[in-house]
Amino acid sequence: MGEMWQNGTALYYISQVREFSRPILDYMVNHYVGLTILFTYLSIIVKIAFPFAVINKSLKPFVVIAMILFHAGIGIGMGLLTFSLIMIVMELLLFTDREYKKLYHFIKISFRKISIIIRRKTRKIGYVSFQHKQILVFYDGWCPVCTNIKDNLYKLDYFRLLRLVSFRNSSLVQAYKLDVNELERRMHSFSMNDSSKIQRGIDSIAQICTRIPYLWWAVPFIIIFKKMGIGGCLYDYIASKRKVIPVGNCDDLCELQPKRVH
Repeated sequence: MGEMWQNGTALYYISQVREFSRPILDYMVNHYVGLTILFTYLSIIVKIAFPFAVINKSLKPFVVIAMILFHAGIGIGMGLLTFSLIMIVMELLLFTDREYKKLYHFIKISFRKISIIIRRKTRKIGYVSFQHKQILVFYDGWCPVCTNIKDNLYKLDYFRLLRLVSFRNSSLVQAYKLDVNELERRMHSFSMNDSSKIQRGIDSIAQICTRIPYLWWAVPFIIIFKKMGIGGCLYDYIASKRKVIPVGNCDDLCELQPKRVH
């Protein structure tokens, strides 16, 4: 309640103390006088209201966030990082476990809603704008792992650039004149506009990743591993170790069948 706080000049005088002032604070008080006065009075209001507002469940989140921003400002403007972090942690303790769980569910639901909206918007735009980039991918429909990967890729395929079909569908294989034995060894993919340029194995993985924004980070690694000769070998090894379960032909020797108790 000192005079400098009451007349709105406290932040200015703090900026003049070189031991407790950073260039960002000095720049603000010299170029934004009105903002400096506003922040000074807001600091007073928040600190006086804090003990009373924190009792109110409706006001508590806002006043705690205000105090966190206040101490974050001290850490940035005055360089008192340890003090700021300690005070922020103490303020976060004012929330109960139930309130943190509510916040988690709120963020989770909000993220899901935003994700659905973005997915719908981008799919509409992508289907029109990037339709020429659509590719046809042949995967093994008898491989449970491959099927799960296919389902996850469809969830990430915001622009509808992937069309995944099982090469176990003999009519499609015959229509595109593909070799079934080669399909069993490596995944095949090609552009819907040009079926002559067929990508196989690790090249198909790269073709898929370039069409899904979430997987763009993997493209440079795929290219590097391919250049080193590791990518193709690693793909062939993983593909050879996958479990293949013929659909409708699972007998007593099938590994996914539960053991019978005699």
